[in-house]
Amino acid sequence: MSYKLVFLLLISVANLSCTTGGVSNKSMSVDSLNAQAELKAAYINSEKILQNAPQAVKAIELMKKEFQTRERALRDLAQNTQSQEESLRKEGAIMSDAQKKKIENEILEKKRKIRFDTQSLKEDVDLRRKQEIQKVRTSITAVINSYGKKHGYHLIFTEGVAFASDKVDITDEILEELKKM
Repeated sequence: MSYKLVFLLLISVANLSCTTGGVSNKSMSVDSLNAQAELKAAYINSEKILQNAPQAVKAIELMKKEFQTRERALRDLAQNTQSQEESLRKEGAIMSDAQKKKIENEILEKKRKIRFDTQSLKEDVDLRRKQEIQKVRTSITAVINSYGKKHGYHLIFTEGVAFASDKVDITDEILEELKKM
């Protein structure tokens, strides 16, 4: 299902003049201008594509698996630290100052490790996400280019479009092409 979006060049024939050999020639017709100005264009909702493309969904699943162990280790360390803090609060009164100081230092070291590991994980996830998004965008761009050429489009817009009629929105068609990959 393809629709044409025709951009007509609005030029008044009375004001149009073409000069040939110093002689004014007003014989250029509106029909020939329309034929030259006819343009097949479409719009794609890039956000919808990135959220629903099978390649993007697969990338998210792979990333979850990749970082799952580190996230679980951080949660376990945080729970262990919290338990140790609760134990110190409950039993701190009956502990010697040396024992109390030792546990407080352990808790402080664990909290530092949690902050460092959390920041490190965040940076690694961000870097990996950017890499995966780039791969997905490369696939999407290839599909869009192929689809555009196959269906005779001159322009396919993605972002910065104030309005696009459903007639020119080919987002679902592109998603279907991505599913075939």
